[in-house]
Amino acid sequence: MTEPLLITPTELRQHHYCPRVVFFERCTPVRRRETVLMTHGREKHQTELLRERRRTLSRYELTEGERRYDLRLTSPALGLTGELDLLIVDGTRAFPVEFKHTSRPPDPGHKLQLCAYALLVEAELDLTCPHGYWHSSRTRQTHTIPFDTRLRNRTRAAIETVRGFILAERCPPPTSQPVKCLECELRNFCGDTL
Repeated sequence: MTEPLLITPTELRQHHYCPRVVFFERCTPVRRRETVLMTHGREKHQTELLRERRRTLSRYELTEGERRYDLRLTSPALGLTGELDLLIVDGTRAFPVEFKHTSRPPDPGHKLQLCAYALLVEAELDLTCPHGYWHSSRTRQTHTIPFDTRLRNRTRAAIETVRGFILAERCPPPTSQPVKCLECELRNFCGDTL
C-alpha cells in the first residue's frame, strides 16, 4: 500500500504566495537556494523562540497553559504533516502560535498556514482550537486569528488543490502579482513571468 501524499502548512503559505514555488520543490529537481533574507529570517525565528520561553502568556490573553515547542504533527487523513512553532494547551483548548520576522500583518497565506496547524492539532491531539496567534518579531505585535468555518473550508480546499497539482505533476499558473517574481530565487525556472 502506498503512503498518502502529505503536504506541509508551510507549503500552503508558499502556494498562496506563488503556486509555482511548491511545484518546483516537489515536482522538479530544482532546489531553492537559501537567500540572505531567508537565512536572516531563520536566525531571527530561533532568537524569538528562545525569548518566548522566558515570557508570560499575557500577549495571548491567557493566564495559564502548557507550552509545547517545535511540535511535530502528522495526519494522513488530512494529508498534512508539519512542525508547529508553539502550541499553548489550556485544558481541552489549544492555541497554535506562529512566529514571523516581518513588519507586515498576517496575509491570507499566513492564516491558511496557521489554520492547517489547528486542523492537525484537532485531528491528532483531540483538542479544540478556537483561534491561534501570529506574532511578528519585528513589530512585536501579536494578531489573533479566529478559525471560523470559512477559513477552515478555505484551508481544506487549499490542501486538496496543492495535493492535486503535485499528484498530477502539473505546473500551476504563476502568481497574479509579477512584482513577486523580481526577488524570487526560482524566477529563472519559470520562463514565462518576466
